[in-house]
Amino acid sequence: MLRNSPRATHFLTLLFGGALVVSFGVNVLLLTVNPEPWPEDPNHELTATTADLHLTQRLLAQCQKQHQQQDSLLVLLRSQMPGPALAEQ
Repeated sequence: MLRNSPRATHFLTLLFGGALVVSFGVNVLLLTVNPEPWPEDPNHELTATTADLHLTQRLLAQCQKQHQQQDSLLVLLRSQMPGPALAEQ
């Protein structure tokens, strides 16, 4: 039983090594077939993202202002409308 143990370990080591070689080969193949484009200007993406952020902040501020105006109008209209208890009198 002890003689089979080193043989099994050797087989598993070879199997693991083969899997690593195949994995490395597939990764190299995928990287060479479809390489990721290198950005010409690394700051361009940051600038575009910052511009998007500022636009989003402006749109959010406009929405908040419109909601605040709508809330103010609703409060004003509700204060001018007689309540059910006042309408009965």
